[in-house]
Amino acid sequence: MRILQEVITGQQPYTGTFGLQNSRGGRGDETADLIANLIGVNALSDGEIRNVLTIIRIAFARPDNIAPGANYPARSFRLLGHLAELTDDSILQRQITETLEYLQTR
Repeated sequence: MRILQEVITGQQPYTGTFGLQNSRGGRGDETADLIANLIGVNALSDGEIRNVLTIIRIAFARPDNIAPGANYPARSFRLLGHLAELTDDSILQRQITETLEYLQTR
């Protein structure tokens, strides 16, 4: 959670990678729950939303390594819908849509 918080609230766009693993494999869709619990009812800046998009993409980057039951992105779709409601920025809206499309192809 601490690492996620640091990545989300970082001043610069996050460009690295990190392991989103548990004992069963990659967290996949469980990552959306972690993020939702972390942000709670707080509003996110556009930069923080961009960092969340990066985290979601990393969580699904290796579908062959995702833990059983975490490979369908239903919770991630809900989180992305919520993020879309938080911004009026058209470029960021497009990035959210692209992330949704990315998840649909995984």
